[in-house]
Amino acid sequence: MKTIWPIDHTCGHHADRDLSDRPADRRAGFAEWLARQECTDCWRASNEGDEQDKAAWLKAKRAEEQTASEAWSEQYRMPPLEGTERAVPWGVRCRHQILTNAYTALVAEGFSVKFCVLGR
Repeated sequence: MKTIWPIDHTCGHHADRDLSDRPADRRAGFAEWLARQECTDCWRASNEGDEQDKAAWLKAKRAEEQTASEAWSEQYRMPPLEGTERAVPWGVRCRHQILTNAYTALVAEGFSVKFCVLGR
């Protein structure tokens, strides 16, 4: 049973791949799929910048959310939160998200809430 498959990747690199961890009837199909892909090194090199871009975007988004949450807390005179250096900013963002979503659902969209009193 053939387990080592020669793969000529689209990037022009060649690799001999051990496909023994795949079921025997699926090795040929997987080898064809691999041949339509870049090799691992080329794929990593081409996607390395994407990870840095994503990290920078996420950092900017978190800073924007934090600024909006802090401004909202001041506007509505929310009491200050206590906790660790990391927990307080997270708590401020969570409080802002939860209360604004609740306001939207209950007031702006008119979601009705019925209360039940036990014994009546």
